[in-house]
Amino acid sequence: MSGFVELVRGLRLDPVPAALPPTAVRHAVAEDPAEEIAVRFAEVAAGAVHALELVAALEAEGLSDGQIQQRYGRRDAFELGEELFRRAHPKGQRVSRAVPKRVRLRLARRPARASAWGVPATRSALRGVLFALPGLAFVLAGPPSGSLWCAGAALLFCWSWSQAVAHLGYLRLGRGESVAAAGCLARGGAAGVALCLPVAAVAAALSGSPPAAVGYALGQGLYFASATALLVLGRERALVGALTPVACGALWLLVARPVGLPGPPGPLGALLVLLALVLTVRAGWRETGRAEPWTGAGKPGEPSLWRDAGQAGVFGLAVAVLTLADVGPTTVALTLSMGGAEWFLARCRGAMELALGRAGAAREFHGLVLGALLRCLGGYLLLVAALAWIAEQCWSGTSGPGVGSLTALAAAIWSAQLLQSLGLLGRAALGASAAALALVAARLAGVDAGTAQAWVGVVAATALFTLAALAVAAATRHR
Repeated sequence: MSGFVELVRGLRLDPVPAALPPTAVRHAVAEDPAEEIAVRFAEVAAGAVHALELVAALEAEGLSDGQIQQRYGRRDAFELGEELFRRAHPKGQRVSRAVPKRVRLRLARRPARASAWGVPATRSALRGVLFALPGLAFVLAGPPSGSLWCAGAALLFCWSWSQAVAHLGYLRLGRGESVAAAGCLARGGAAGVALCLPVAAVAAALSGSPPAAVGYALGQGLYFASATALLVLGRERALVGALTPVACGALWLLVARPVGLPGPPGPLGALLVLLALVLTVRAGWRETGRAEPWTGAGKPGEPSLWRDAGQAGVFGLAVAVLTLADVGPTTVALTLSMGGAEWFLARCRGAMELALGRAGAAREFHGLVLGALLRCLGGYLLLVAALAWIAEQCWSGTSGPGVGSLTALAAAIWSAQLLQSLGLLGRAALGASAAALALVAARLAGVDAGTAQAWVGVVAATALFTLAALAVAAATRHR
């Protein structure tokens, strides 16, 4: 048995090696699990001037806080980095937790790293306008008389379905599969339109709506499918061109109403909305139809993707219920602010990403990310309050949610969106769904719509903000 023995093809037993010398045994079996990583990072630690550089090296290695806890028995990258620095510099046992001035100057001179969360303000403002224009289309050409329940049911379904389809599209775009994303959006949009018809038919039969209500619901489904595809694929300019007729009608309303003049005549308003719908469907098909959407449509996806898509759909349905519980001119301000919500969310995530490299200790990192969270949420709520106040001044005397109620609802939605961006879609969907169910229960109990929306918004905003604050404190959430 002096040589190797091959038992199975590819499986060999080597002879027992000679015993290691005592010194080698002491170095081979480390009493502290951190000894192994101390050897690996010895060169980096020797040239470091502060523990911050070792924390950055650990982050670049891809070590999460959970992995550090399991492998090395340390709380996080900050604690392990400081220990590795002390091992390499034994004379500096009491290193200041603050970043030295020379390290701060070095960081200041270093060119800023491009962030994946960089979003131009002009693009966010444009998306906000695109979110708000469909709401003005309801003013130009509302649903047929007696079909409010049918149109509302179709709107809730389309809102929820489009959120799920958009989630799948964004996932494929994140993988660099633009053609697959276009095909997914085309298939999902077509399925949504097909499912919208029976939903509208059942709602019309239960509520006694006229047959024209089903046609109106079909138009809603076509718009949601096409607009979702254009927005996910980043074709905002194409959607702007398609919605130009609605924008002209909305501009007519904004100019005429304050001076007491009538808006566009009924037939003209309906014609503008129909033209915008045709142009939107044409633009959406032009962007997705070229991807051969039906090729490979039967390929099964990962179960987790469908689960996440379902959670995104539930979240969209809950947000729709919360938003449409009390509708008025200020609701347009909320939809218009969604572009600002995206921008402030991107700014928040970008600031938190920078905090990973700038913090010298866990406490400092927590202070930086919580400060960024409060600043960005506060800035967004100021935007919502300003837009709601302008809407109240332009349409004074109309019903709808007040500035305070709308601001609380906006805080809840923005906090839930932050949870989504952190990979916590389940928590966001659960929080929003609980708030929507509470709102429905309050309405069934006879509570006024405005009161119920205000109180539920405040409670939901508090709960979701707390969840978001706890989530951003974990460094591994910002990779």
